[in-house]
Formats: sequence, structure tokens, C-alpha cells
Amino acid sequence: MNKQIKKTSDNRIVYLDQDEITNPVKVLHDFFSHAWLPNHLKMLKRWRNDVAIASEKPKKCNPDSLVYHYELTIKLIEAAWLLKRHKLGRLDFDDKQEREVATWYIKTERKKLRYYPENLGIREIVKPSSVLKKMFRIYKLDGYKKILNTWLHEALSNSFMEESLSKSEVITVYEQLVKLFEATWLISERIKDGN
Repeated sequence: MNKQIKKTSDNRIVYLDQDEITNPVKVLHDFFSHAWLPNHLKMLKRWRNDVAIASEKPKKCNPDSLVYHYELTIKLIEAAWLLKRHKLGRLDFDDKQEREVATWYIKTERKKLRYYPENLGIREIVKPSSVLKKMFRIYKLDGYKKILNTWLHEALSNSFMEESLSKSEVITVYEQLVKLFEATWLISERIKDGN
């Protein structure tokens, strides 16, 4: 008997439910309702260090917390994949005045928000959805999922597996996730405030 194998897309949405697929912005709000942006960034840094740095000391991430954070991060990445073509949280400025007006607006917004991105450039702050688009030029959705799955297994392992990911892969993914967290934070805050 010949089995027919149905070919599926590698970049499938797996973690989001139908409501979240229909309204992926909900995932952004949900992500930041679970933890404050600085806490997400601290957890990400601990996770990266557990994966990338060989040490005799015990790993810093609590396994329960790590799995929970992994699932939240994957959901955020899936939502970003769905939102990458949308222009969310964008500030509309005239190109001739953009730099001056953007600088003034960023100063004002920085005072208003409890946390403000430190790793985004002015253009990324003005157009935070551009970060979503750029991150998927480096790896597609499936690529991030595979790498983060490796991160999860390595961070949960008692031994250090230096061979599985190169330092540059770890650094690249970490930097992209930091930017993703900050950009989606801005989008979430601006949409919440009606901008």
C-alpha cells in the first residue's frame, strides 16, 4: 500500500489558537501582560547565557519558567510572522521633518512610557513594524522555531553542547529577539493608546 504524504509549509502557525491568528495583536498585549518588558529581556539574557556559556555553575533558568518563557516567545514570533506586512504603531511624519520631529516625539514618548527601547534606532522607533519584517530576512519562522527549540534543550540539559549552535547564531538570534521584544512593546503601547 502506497502512503501519500501531504506536503505542509515549514512556516506553519502552531502555537496560536484561531482567535490569536485572526487578531495577532492580541498576542502582543498578552505577552506583556505576563511580564514587564525588562523582565522579559532579563529572562532572555539568562536563557542565552545558559545556552552559550560553558560553566561549572548551575544554569540560571528555572526549568518551569524557561518552558513557559519559550512558549510565550514562540507565540510572539508567530504573531510577528503574521503581522510583518502590517504597519502597526507607526508614527507618521513628513520626510523632510522626520528626524527633528521624531527626536522630539521620542523624548516626549520616553517620559510617558515606563520603559523605552534602548536597542532600536530612530527609524525602528518611528516604524517598529519594520523590525518584524527585517527579522524574517535573517531566518524564516521555521528557522527561529528550530533554533529556539535547540536553545530550550540546551538550557535544560545538564551538560554543555557547544557543537549544536555557533556563537554567531546565538548572538544573531538574541539580538533579533531583543529588537522584537522592544518593537512589539512599542506597538502594543501605541495601539493601546490609540496611536
